[in-house]
This record gives sequence, C-alpha cells and structure tokens, in this order.
Amino acid sequence: MPFRTPLSVRHDIGEEWCLLEPLVYEGSRDFVVVRQGFRTDFASIPRPVRWLFDTTGTNSEPGVLHDALWRESKRSDDRTPRVDAWDADGLFRRALRESGATALTRGLMWIAVRAAAILAGRFGRSGPPWPVKLSKMAGMATVGVVTVGAPTAVAFVGRIFYWVVEWTIAVPWSVVERLRGRRPNLPWPFGVRHDQREEPPREYLLLIPVDSPGGQALATMLGPEGDTVIHDEQLDRLPSETLASAY
Repeated sequence: MPFRTPLSVRHDIGEEWCLLEPLVYEGSRDFVVVRQGFRTDFASIPRPVRWLFDTTGTNSEPGVLHDALWRESKRSDDRTPRVDAWDADGLFRRALRESGATALTRGLMWIAVRAAAILAGRFGRSGPPWPVKLSKMAGMATVGVVTVGAPTAVAFVGRIFYWVVEWTIAVPWSVVERLRGRRPNLPWPFGVRHDQREEPPREYLLLIPVDSPGGQALATMLGPEGDTVIHDEQLDRLPSETLASAY
C-alpha cells in the first residue's frame, strides 16, 4: 500500500485542485508527505493524448506526488532542492506501477514528464550515466511513437475539427447571449481566463526517513489499509527536528 492516506481534494481554479488533507506516500526509505493546501492539476497530460491516459482515476495520487516532487526539483530560492528531477520522474513511474498502471502506460507517461524536464533544462544529476539515461529515453520514445503516434495525430486533427465547429456555433450564439444580457463563453483563445492565485511562500513537501523518530511517529498515525485520514495539524506535532530537517 504505497499511498498510506486517501486523496481528498476540491476544485480550486481552472484545472487546479487543492488538497483538503495531507497525502502520504511510503517509499523504500522515506515518507513523502504532501501537505494540505497544495494545488495540483494531477498528471499534466497534453490534450491530444488525453483520450489515452486518464488524468484522474488510478493516476490521481501519482500525479499529485509528482507535482510536489517536480516543484521541489525546480525550486529557485536559496535552498538546495531535496529531490533531483531524474528521481522525481522515476518515483512517479514507480508510484504509477504501485497504483495499477500497466507497463506501457507508465512508460509513456514517464517519457512525457522526462521530455518536459529536459525542455525546462533539468536533465537530472542522479541516476545512471548520461549514455544509459539517453538510451532508456530513446527506447521508450520509440515505443511511444510506434504505438500512439498515428492515433494521436488523428486525435489532434479531431481536436482542430471540434475547435472549428465550436467557433462556428459560438459566434452566432454569442450574439444571442449578448442580446439577453449575458456574457458569452467563447472557445480558446478568448475563453474564460483564470489568473494564478498568489499565496505566501510555504513548504508543502515533507521528506521523512522511515526509520527516523519522525518516521516512526508518523507511522503510528497511519492505518494498515491506506484509508486513515491524517489532518494537517497532526503533522505539526511531529518531532521538531523532523520538521526542521524536512524544511
């Protein structure tokens, strides 16, 4: 049972959701705790391939976990990131496997987040040597092109067709709505815009070694079936040295 607490969220803004209670993942060495208030869009899957991969369902918890690890790997303040980009993507792939994703699904989702990391300039320092990393990525990318390349191209054309039909209907209907005194909802790129909410800086990610006093204290709060809810204020009662070392 890798995820030791249930996922509890509410819709926040746009495609973002907000954690109502902490999410706890138990790795081989550390507890990874994503605290209440963290905002996530789950697995960030491009629209042309959403017909193939669920953004929620069994991918929900791994998506939240990866969002938290990803943001930690790219932090830009004066603190050293506690998670390397390569490890963040690798843990995402492992969490997908433990949550029930098939080998092909988790492999393709892994290569997608790896590509995003490289485009953002974060190849990753940990893991195997660069030639091994490149061979793994090239192999998985080849599998992706062969298996989903053609269907994705068809889906992309379908998205364009739907967008054209949307505008064909939206233009005359917007006149009707304005005559009724309503604001029309137009398709992209003139649709409703959601501004990102500013919030005070806060550490949402805790990394707690399983065999540490803090890890043992956290383990006593967890149930055996992964259905026990831990409230955020309970985390503040962990040993002070644990919270300090976990930022």
